[in-house]
Amino acid sequence: MLFIQCFGKSVIVDDNVIGYIGENEIFINGAKVMDMTDDGKLSIKGIDVGYIDDDGSIMIRSKEAGYLDADNNIVFHASFLSK
Repeated sequence: MLFIQCFGKSVIVDDNVIGYIGENEIFINGAKVMDMTDDGKLSIKGIDVGYIDDDGSIMIRSKEAGYLDADNNIVFHASFLSK
């Protein structure tokens, strides 16, 4: 599955928009935090850290960190980010 439909969408936690998805980049609070390939692989500073599964689950370091919502926004679980 290609995840280019996520480009230009939001990054959300607890119903709050905290960032956005650029072309192959994820920004939170105005800072680039992660790269994303067209096929959903996620990396930080060139190191693979996770992926977006075909069912829309966002997996980071083998744990579910969030999901893609119906509008292709990334929604992170607040409990994952607080760890």
